Order: sequence, then C-alpha cells, then structure tokens
Amino acid sequence: MTLRHGYFSDQGYTFGAYPETSPERLSFVALLLSQRPPDLGSEFRVLELGCGQGFGLCLQAALYPQARFTGIDFRAEHIAHSRALAESAGLLNIQFLAADFLELAQAPPESWGRFDIVIAHGILGWVSPEVGASVFAAAASALRPGGLFYLSYNTLPGWLGALPFQHAIKGFHSRSGDGQSSLDAAIALFRQLQSCGSPLLQAQPSLAGRLEGISSQSPAYLLHEYNNAHWQPQYADQVMRQASEHEFQYLGSATLPETFDGLLPEAFRSVLASCSDPGHHEFVRDLLTNQSFRRDVYAKGRDPLWNVEASEAIESLEVFSLLADEDLERADVFNFPLSLGEVQGNRVWFLALMQHLQLGPCRLGDLHRLPLHGDGPTPLPELLQNIALLLHKGSIALSPPRRDPAPAQLFNRVIAAQVAAGAPYHAVALPRSGNLMMLSDVELMLLHASLRGRSDEALIEALSANLQTLGRSIQKDGQTLEASQRHEELTRLVARFQAHTLPLLRRLEAVA
Repeated sequence: MTLRHGYFSDQGYTFGAYPETSPERLSFVALLLSQRPPDLGSEFRVLELGCGQGFGLCLQAALYPQARFTGIDFRAEHIAHSRALAESAGLLNIQFLAADFLELAQAPPESWGRFDIVIAHGILGWVSPEVGASVFAAAASALRPGGLFYLSYNTLPGWLGALPFQHAIKGFHSRSGDGQSSLDAAIALFRQLQSCGSPLLQAQPSLAGRLEGISSQSPAYLLHEYNNAHWQPQYADQVMRQASEHEFQYLGSATLPETFDGLLPEAFRSVLASCSDPGHHEFVRDLLTNQSFRRDVYAKGRDPLWNVEASEAIESLEVFSLLADEDLERADVFNFPLSLGEVQGNRVWFLALMQHLQLGPCRLGDLHRLPLHGDGPTPLPELLQNIALLLHKGSIALSPPRRDPAPAQLFNRVIAAQVAAGAPYHAVALPRSGNLMMLSDVELMLLHASLRGRSDEALIEALSANLQTLGRSIQKDGQTLEASQRHEELTRLVARFQAHTLPLLRRLEAVA
C-alpha cells in the first residue's frame, strides 16, 4: 500500500458533491450568524484544498460563471480527472493544481490573490498532525480578512466504536502492505467477533451498525476512510483551538439544523446553558448527540452585520418549494432525520407554509408576517429554525441572484451523457437555487435519453439498453428483478421521471 505523509494513495477517491460546501449555503450560514457574506451577485473566488476528483467544484463553477474557482490536490489522478471534466463541460472559470499542503503552507503562490471562501472537506482526520497544521496555514494564507472557511471532519465521540476496527486494519496492512486485503481481513475478523458474541460488540453497538453498512458503501470511500496511518477523529474543541491559532473564529455549522440548539431536547439545552465558551459548548453538544461528523464554518476575522443590517438581509432572502403537491400528502414529509434522531415538525404549521410556497417564491420577511399559526405572525427565530430544517431536507431552496443558466445546463448535459457511459456521478447543478440536486444513475440515464427527444416507450427501451450495456441488473427494494418484472419496473421509473423529476429540473433551470 502506498502512503504519502501517511495518507492512503493507492486508489482515487469518490466523485462526491456536497450541498453544504456551496457558496449559497455558506453565505446563508454567515447571514444567520450576522457575518457579512460574500456578494454572490458579483465576482468572488473559491479555493478547495483537497478537491479530490473535482466533481463538486466543477458543479459550483457551472452554477457561478462570474466567480473564479481553484482546486488543489496532491494526487495526479485526481487533477487529471478534474481538468478533463472541466474541459468537457466548457468551464473557463476554474483551474486545478497539483500541490502538497506542506509546500503550500510554506510558500503559497502569490499569483493566487485572496479568496472569499476556502473549503477543506473531510481530510483533517485522515492526515498527519503536520499536514493537518499545514491545511490551516494554507487556508489562513489564502483567505481574505472576513472570508469564510468550511472545514469538515470525523468527530468524537461518534467514531469511538470504530477505533478498534481501524486499528485492526492498520495492523493487517503493516504486514500485508495491501489496502483492500487489509480492509477485508479486518471485516472478517470483526464479523467473527460478532458471531461468537464478543462483549466488545455489545459494549459498542455502533460498531455493529458500521459493519452492517460496509457492504453498501463505495470501496473507494472505505479505503480512504480506514487505511490512513494517521486516521484519528477529532474533538470539536481541539479543532477550534487549532483554528484560533490562525485567526479563525467559529461561526456555526453548515449542517443547518445544528446551528439551532432549540431543536435539542429540553434536558440537553439545560446542560448547554452553562457552556459559554464556543469550543466547550460544541464539545458538550457533540457528547450529547454522539456526533460523528462536523461541518464547521469559520470566519477569518469577524466582519459583523449590525442588527438592522442582518435582519434586513435575512428578510430579503427568497425561498421556493421543491415539492410537488402530492409530496405534501406523505405522512413523513415533515419528519426531519438529524444526527440526534428524527425531529417531527408541527404538521399544521409546515403544511400552511408549504401550501403558501406552492403559489410561488416568497421573501422570508413576508413569510415571517404570515399568520401560519392562525394566531399571528411567526417569530423570526422560529421561522429561521424551520426554514433550516426544510433546506437541510431539500424541501425548499433559496433563490440566489439571477445569472446565465447556460453553463450549468451544459454541465448537466455532459454529466448525464457521461453517467450513461458509466461515470459514477450523482448530482446536477440547479441554477434556480445556486446549489445541487442528488439524482440516481437511472435518473441521469433517463435525463440523457430525454434530452434527445424520445417518447416514453423509447425511454424505456433506451434505459433497458443502457443498463444492459453497463452490465447492470434492474432492481427494486434492493432485489434483482426477474425478466417478467423488468418491463413493469422500467415503465414505473420512466413514468416517475416524466411526471416529477424532469418537470422539476426544468423549473429549476437545470435543463432548457
């Protein structure tokens, strides 16, 4: 197994895209916490440290053609893929550079200028302490005063149960030197422990859950997650102390519901009431919720919006619905799965809000004044908390400043065509929201076929042929279907796509 600074580098990483890293989402977090956000209606600059395969950054570049994006990764394979994707999608506002964090921390290129947003997704707990320190140093050097720094990482205590499992992997690969065989050997060992009734699995029930979930996870993710010599989830207050050494001030979470302590049980809130220090507050909050992954947003120096400025900026934001009328009839539509468990929203209030949004986009200030309770306006803090839940679930979206949708539409056509050819992408760019939407590979194959003007029956035939060419079976509820059932399932998939997915993509300007 090849390690560079202790980081696994035998295989490329996954092709992910994450709504929390978008300029739209980070700007909203800043507004919620009275930090002046970047102006998304004009030119701004985004840097991603450890950009991986570059898919997520290319998607954002397609959404914000007036902005400039730079992605950095030390793997030549990642940079080669990123550049090829950007070229195929005609993106002229993005560049990808091969560089080492240690080198960047010592001498970042002066030609870069300063960035408004810096992103470092998921790498902090996978690298050596020396490389981790260089991530902070590079981000601090690149970010303008008042700029936003997104930092996500594996967190304790949520990963406590996995510590013995990852240690076993390290032991196996120290003897074999092969990443996949080390992972397989550790899985086999811990399944033996499980089958023979080891007390470890009883003491750490989350470990059993992780073992069960491994079969459904990407091999590329698993190898990068567990095969690093310096793998170590972090406590929030440790990370915040390190960030403060580089003049970063913690703002809040890009996982929007985690910004609101009001969503926690009352007993949890009473514990947090005495935690005035931000680092201690977040550490205790993570203990209460058994947090396993954080998406922190920092500012390089506070650039505060005064109370009236912040209120006016928030009330001027416009939101719109992503749900169809029939979606509102589902019993679970206002249940919100969060890290601490599922939160059930007040169905009467949420239904009144969403029915109003079905009429068209609405400013938060106008929603704030509506008598959704039936007995007067909704207090703004309560409205924002509920809006955060809906945004997090993907039921609504924010309306960003208008821009040319053509670059995003071209990007989506390219992505759909490449998925039909076998690429592992799972998202499209939404110009109307300034963010992304996750789609399955089947939906992207159907998008590719539909853009060629095919009838429903032709779409069924095209999807069947596409799956067959890629050697893919047709499944329903995780089960492979027999030949007699395939046409019925394909017909259902096409009908759903034509009636729901494609009209939504058109409404969101993802396709022309």
